[in-house]
Amino acid sequence: MRNSEADIAINTLNKLIAQEYEAASAGMRYGNRSLEESASIRYHAYLNARNKIREALADAMDERDALNPFLPQRDELVTQDMHTCDLCGRRVSSPVYAVHLAYMDQAKTASEVCADCMWRLKFSPVRAISLDVYRLFEQWRLSQSEADE
Repeated sequence: MRNSEADIAINTLNKLIAQEYEAASAGMRYGNRSLEESASIRYHAYLNARNKIREALADAMDERDALNPFLPQRDELVTQDMHTCDLCGRRVSSPVYAVHLAYMDQAKTASEVCADCMWRLKFSPVRAISLDVYRLFEQWRLSQSEADE
């Protein structure tokens, strides 16, 4: 989220907060009550605005994460091993996924892909099948190809 609009707004508010704090301190130091009060009011208004932006960002992250089926679900046990995502290069904890990306005649196998990349690439969770079911499928496919010949 580096250099996003929210980061720019928060950084600007931080500068304004520092300026108003200095103005309120100067008003208090020089005995200028009106300067102190007006700067204090603006200082608290900027603090409140910054806190509201941070709360909204946290709510948006919670909402986004709730929609991502690749993230661990509530009360799900996961290991705390650290992995490097093969697609984005970030260090992430479990879970990681193995995927095969293919486009036309180009292909890439990624053995460790983070949940955010899975969500960003719009993967859907798939159902794992047992080895017996897979063998039955292979037998069916062979019988179909033999019947076509």
